[in-house]
Amino acid sequence: MDDLQVTSLRAVLVLLGLFLFTAQTIADSAIVVGYGDAYEPFAWVEEGQVRGIQVDFVEAVLVERMGLKVRHEGCPWNRCQREVRKGEKDAFFTVPTAEREEYTLKSLFPFYVTRFVMHTSRENRFRDQLSEVRTLEELESMTELRHVHMLGSGWHESALANMEHVQTSHGADMIPILLARDRADVYIEQAEMFRYQARQKGVLDEVISFDQFAAGALGWHLFIGRDSKHADVMSRIDLVLAEMTASGELQTLKRQIFAKYGVE
Repeated sequence: MDDLQVTSLRAVLVLLGLFLFTAQTIADSAIVVGYGDAYEPFAWVEEGQVRGIQVDFVEAVLVERMGLKVRHEGCPWNRCQREVRKGEKDAFFTVPTAEREEYTLKSLFPFYVTRFVMHTSRENRFRDQLSEVRTLEELESMTELRHVHMLGSGWHESALANMEHVQTSHGADMIPILLARDRADVYIEQAEMFRYQARQKGVLDEVISFDQFAAGALGWHLFIGRDSKHADVMSRIDLVLAEMTASGELQTLKRQIFAKYGVE
């Protein structure tokens, strides 16, 4: 073997070593998932740790079932989404919007499904009118209504785009208080979460939900940034979710996790 062949072989071995090292480094590194820090009981930060239903689902599926390494980080929801877009975090957990799907890959199957319904105060002056509302279009016609939602909620930004008066709150947990104190008229949100937060804030008896108004059942998915080094793991996640959905295991997991947090 001449010197040129030896040099070429060494170069190939070096490149192969670098490739294997990079591949192993990616495999060993944790997927960084960002969660809203004030979305209790689905995600919140307590004593520096992210807790909640979404965290438990990711742990059960990605860590326990798939053996992946995951690091959970909480932050203001707007920032979480921005950091995934910029590649500073790998993933987040939420509902689909057209904007989110521009820069992420969405799991084909939801981890769980919830219903978005309408909430207001029992003493609200529009209560009787709201009880008759069935669609967003009917809600739009009530131009005096003061809507409220959590800052950074892409679904609300889209659904309420034509409403006259819309305000935001950093934390969703304070919104039941805003309704009870007549600081807002209408909140469209998961029935399960709203009841939990209203109970936690001691105002459950002061608010009311209208189940006849249904913005639909929304699936909650994992989204991984298209530029994340972990983007290719989504196909594996989809296979596992497909198996768990077909077997009923995912629905059983939902009942167990929701019950853990006292969510009805």
